[in-house]
Amino acid sequence: MYYATTAEDLAITGSDIMRVTKNSKGVHGRTWAYIVAVGGTMAQAICANMANAQTADKAQSTGGLEEVVVTATRRAERLQDVPVSASAFSQEKLDAQGLRSIDDLTRLTPGVTFQRNSITANGNFNDEDSDINIRGVDSSAGTNTVGIYVDDTPIQGRHITFTSFNAFPALFDLERVEILRGPQGTLFGAGSEGGTVRFIQPTPSLHAYSSYVRSELATTRNGDPTYEIGAAGGGPIIDGKLGFRVSASYREDGGWVDHIAFLTQGVTAPRSNLQQTLVARAALKWAASDNLQVTPSLYYQELTLGDTSAFWEELSNANAARFVNGNAQRNPSKDPFYLAAVKVEWNLGVAQLTSNTSYFSRDQHSISDYTQFDRALFGLPPRGQVGDLGTSHDADIQHNFYQEVRLQSVDPAAALVWTAGFFFAHLNENTTERVFDPTLDGEYNAAYGTPLCSALAPCPDGEILTQPVSRIIDRQYALFGDATLRLTDAWKITGGVRVARTEYDGDILYYGPFLSSTSGPQTPLGATGATASGRENPVTPKGVVTYQPDRQNLFYVSATKGYRVGGVNGAVSSLCGANLATIGLASPPGTYAADSLWSYEIGAKNTLFDGRMQINSSVFVIDWKNIQDAVYLTGCGQNFVENLGKVTSRGGDIDVQMRPLDNLQLGLSVAYVDAKYTQTVCAGPAACTGANHAAQPVVTEGDRLPGAPWTILASAEYVFRDLQDRKPYMRFDYQFTTAQTALLPGQDPNNGVSDVGTFRGLPQTKTLSLRAGLRWSGFDVSLFAQNLTDSHPLLIRTRDTTASDLFFERTIRPRTVGITATYHY
Repeated sequence: MYYATTAEDLAITGSDIMRVTKNSKGVHGRTWAYIVAVGGTMAQAICANMANAQTADKAQSTGGLEEVVVTATRRAERLQDVPVSASAFSQEKLDAQGLRSIDDLTRLTPGVTFQRNSITANGNFNDEDSDINIRGVDSSAGTNTVGIYVDDTPIQGRHITFTSFNAFPALFDLERVEILRGPQGTLFGAGSEGGTVRFIQPTPSLHAYSSYVRSELATTRNGDPTYEIGAAGGGPIIDGKLGFRVSASYREDGGWVDHIAFLTQGVTAPRSNLQQTLVARAALKWAASDNLQVTPSLYYQELTLGDTSAFWEELSNANAARFVNGNAQRNPSKDPFYLAAVKVEWNLGVAQLTSNTSYFSRDQHSISDYTQFDRALFGLPPRGQVGDLGTSHDADIQHNFYQEVRLQSVDPAAALVWTAGFFFAHLNENTTERVFDPTLDGEYNAAYGTPLCSALAPCPDGEILTQPVSRIIDRQYALFGDATLRLTDAWKITGGVRVARTEYDGDILYYGPFLSSTSGPQTPLGATGATASGRENPVTPKGVVTYQPDRQNLFYVSATKGYRVGGVNGAVSSLCGANLATIGLASPPGTYAADSLWSYEIGAKNTLFDGRMQINSSVFVIDWKNIQDAVYLTGCGQNFVENLGKVTSRGGDIDVQMRPLDNLQLGLSVAYVDAKYTQTVCAGPAACTGANHAAQPVVTEGDRLPGAPWTILASAEYVFRDLQDRKPYMRFDYQFTTAQTALLPGQDPNNGVSDVGTFRGLPQTKTLSLRAGLRWSGFDVSLFAQNLTDSHPLLIRTRDTTASDLFFERTIRPRTVGITATYHY
């Protein structure tokens, strides 16, 4: 790469932040003003709580907040005792807030941004494609920046091509979901560079029976009904020796985007973007002895999408909740996967041995409509003619094996608490693609007098692209350790390190006139053939200093490192030559290197008023080097992965939970993130700065990564006076995010591959949800309204190429009202 470096109140009130911000100038000033404001309250908290240490150890009253237990450090601890910025959602909380998917979950988590990328540079028109961003650590290319775990198994994949993206488990029959902000590489590996999302399932009980049932029926404005039914249960088969847990659910989210035949304006599939989710799980727990337990489990999920939720700008009227796409065909998808695991827990007396052996198998396949894209790519009218049909058959197949063994100390009150382990993974992911467009050759010949297909580049049955292999095999070996030393009753230090060996082998092959109309089958890596390999030895340490004067107050300072492995690029069309030339390249690089970051964090967790208030706050600075990201070639609608220099992300978050009355609980979370490039980066060796530069940069200093600068979440739940053990209640959840007005690299006119005609960053969003219901004897029946104000923020606006005037957009689901019934035993 070539660079052109050019004491009584612990809560931060809105007026405090605005006052400090108002007196600060520029982006840097506002960022540091926020950090100073949060840091100042932390200092006040330390002084105030030290002064009141004698009263802080009082037992919590019965009206106190629920204490949440998490395993963020790979051992069970209270969330308030863990020196990590984290959010935790029990199944009861997920139900109370109406959270049914990863989209819902991340929308109500401070410091997290989640986008569906079905119509962006990396989306391939499939609604499953997504981008999860924690604290501004965001990349839609290369390996994932966020670890996605089901129990102890990571299931995140790579962005190998347009057709590869992550799978996420449904939010049904979970013990809890944990979202850990900041790099978690020491305990969770290379896939947790920006953070980790953990879906933790209930383990079978050996002594007590339990059950959980949920059903839901809802309707969306101008959409089809949504319905769900699911049940779970388990308990001892042989008391104390053998237990089981089984669950199954089916959910259909009704569509709300109509699909029409654009040229005839006839509705061919009303509300075509429906989504169906089938989930089943079975687990056993066998107590082989008093000290040894074995838990095998099998989880299966099948996600079916009827069509994309993207709509055409020219056909839709958002104010009337009228959303229409005019694609030549629907974009269906089916994504089945299963996860088989065997967990062994053996208490050795002096230590606890835990082994997790798991296998993840996925066979996602879809059809994407390429009719408009093909014509935009080859300079033809993008809306096409009657009879045009461009079809891409895509697949993403994963076969991953994992083995982890951990040895841990057993006494949490010991002077030294430690964890040591070994991790091995063999990951095999392959994406395939075949594009057919039977009439394109004739239209291209009519427009330019030259056939697209030829003897050198034949396209039988209109097959203009064949990608039989786009495979990367990863092998990871790692030793890791984490130890906490208690220096005094209040002070602790934690040190950890993960030493790994990562190996990857890439094998990518494309050919056909989609890539070039003048040559035959190609091996995109040139002289190196169709394969490339990489070997790296990352070391990811962490250090934490914790001050916990009592059970109610904890303060910490941490420094942690995150890491991502490198990978292999495929080819782009010869029609991208002009775009490549503007950034000084003749072709994309064959490989891209690893990247890494350091995160520095100061945090506090405070419990006040006999447990009736909790205030968790943190500020952070992240320095990210050699960032992997996609370079989108706007003139030809394709991309490649490149290392794009340095990014700095600054911000913080504060979460306040309070129960001022026994029957009233309030919540307020505020998060700020500002992630920006701190270098101007050139892709090729030609100079891209100065008065007579020969090329343009791919990013310019000051460009931002996607994400809402400010996120504010507010909630309240009021439980009315008991009526013969029946508890009526009402709650609301409100989310507000500020608009991202700074330029992203693809929107900055200083860059050689920008498209200033597309949408400029994330918009301001406001969503309000209400729920009112009755709880009694394990039952909970409630009426709800989500997106009550029927807001329709423009989340994405894009087009296939800069030559096209056909724009695609996305928004959130319109107002949805319904009824939910749950039962817990």
